[in-house]
Amino acid sequence: VLLRWSNALHSRNLTDFICECVPMMIFMLCFFGWMDVMILYKWVNPIDNPPSIINSLICMAMGQEDKFPLWDGSVQIASTLMVWTVLSVPIMLLPKPFILLIQHNQKQRKAAGQGASAPLLQDEEAG
Repeated sequence: VLLRWSNALHSRNLTDFICECVPMMIFMLCFFGWMDVMILYKWVNPIDNPPSIINSLICMAMGQEDKFPLWDGSVQIASTLMVWTVLSVPIMLLPKPFILLIQHNQKQRKAAGQGASAPLLQDEEAG
């Protein structure tokens, strides 16, 4: 993902950066970053009856309430992060094809407009 960021910035492709790189990073950080935070929290804070991280992630993805949260308020954080994760997917998939289609159509119209106003070749004038 970071290489994609650097490629988009190096090539100065704003469409790739906004429509792919940023939503990818949001998706990755919201889902896998949250998993990393849960792993670190569980590792740093010894709990007598530790909750299952896998069950917490499944509850997060399914929109169900986690019966054994790691700490108070973690369910609300997980719900917010899941909303951001779900919203990043259509942003990652939908706008870029439409933007590229619009750019392609604009280039074709511009090329067609230039072709119509171009002077005739000498062979065509003589014939």
